[in-house]
Amino acid sequence: MILKPLVKSRYIFQLEALDRRVSELHPQKERIGNKLRNELTGFRGEQALTFPLSLLPEADYGIIHNPRLGDSNDKFFEIDVLLLAQSNILLLESKNWYGTLLFDEDKQVIRIGDTGVEEGLPNPIPQVKLQAYRLRKWLNKHGFPQIPILHFVVISYPTTIIKPMFPHQSIPEEVIHSNLLHQNIQRLNKQYQTSILDKGVINKLTSLIMEKHTDPEIDVLHKFHVAENELIHGVFCPNCHAVPMVLENGNWHCGSCNHSSKDAHLSSLTDRKLLIGNSITNREAREFLLVNSPYQMKRLLIRGQYRFTGDKNKRIYIL
Repeated sequence: MILKPLVKSRYIFQLEALDRRVSELHPQKERIGNKLRNELTGFRGEQALTFPLSLLPEADYGIIHNPRLGDSNDKFFEIDVLLLAQSNILLLESKNWYGTLLFDEDKQVIRIGDTGVEEGLPNPIPQVKLQAYRLRKWLNKHGFPQIPILHFVVISYPTTIIKPMFPHQSIPEEVIHSNLLHQNIQRLNKQYQTSILDKGVINKLTSLIMEKHTDPEIDVLHKFHVAENELIHGVFCPNCHAVPMVLENGNWHCGSCNHSSKDAHLSSLTDRKLLIGNSITNREAREFLLVNSPYQMKRLLIRGQYRFTGDKNKRIYIL
């Protein structure tokens, strides 16, 4: 049973908004675009796991995507996929890597792409082992019984070639392709058959994980050294993506493609929420959406049914 589904992270939405609202000439534009592509690549890698995971018996597994838990040091660790069963807990670390991968056991990983250029990559095996260690400590802290915590590093592309770096070595057994995930989980089922967690304990553990899960709070403007006044203001056309649209008689009109919309501003207000914060005044909304009239802006905010605090000039709307 899927207890926490796979969804696009807030960080990806923030990066998409930032990439959209930073000029091509901004010195951080390339860095922002690269980070967005990396995050989307990771997300697509996790998407590749949804099909093999859907083949598992719903009654036997609790599937939690991207739980992020705080450990004893007040630091957080995040797991791509956590599978809860009565006999074991399985951690999955997804990697959307292509080409040829050379594993030096749990040391270095080299990827050789289409051009033949070698690229050093962080080895995911120590990473997932550390996650398992921190999860063990977290379970102990909350009084759960000892249970085997297992792990796989799952390579999303079935065509990716996985090799040992040296002839005398073998490919680490915990590194598998996504299309082999289901049969490897079945293999673990035969190996670990002793029931340790009953349904009641699993339900308690699931509830605690969901309660303690904490989404990261990332100030992307600070992280990428972008000032608020450097953001592109205005409403993007939902048809041709030109900016800015012009507000006329309660409708947004695009001068590039002549598209008209009543609610094109909503996505722009979402951009502002993701990049700056979830509270906004009439003046701030006018500046961001490039609207001259405070009365027109008030009507838009009221039409959007945004909650607000304060009266008249001190009114603050919650996006």
